[in-house]
Amino acid sequence: MTLSIPDHTLGDTPFAACGDGTHHLFQTRPGVPSHIALQYASNLQHCANRLMLEIADGDGSEMLAWAAHYVGEMASAIVEDLNAAALTRT
Repeated sequence: MTLSIPDHTLGDTPFAACGDGTHHLFQTRPGVPSHIALQYASNLQHCANRLMLEIADGDGSEMLAWAAHYVGEMASAIVEDLNAAALTRT
């Protein structure tokens, strides 16, 4: 199956699960143009990768690991939201 990139985000993807995982602090926003959302996801993923390199080089701490986790989770939510939008168009 080939999916085309949707025009906008759906705004249905939650992230930052809390407690037992049934509640989330944040959710993607609907109507963000996909090219802007993908740029943002790419920048977030770049930051997560840089943090993980710092950790791997031994210069990092537990705090950097958590920061990489949260930033990566945000990037993933954007991509998942655009993927869901693409699936609803087919």
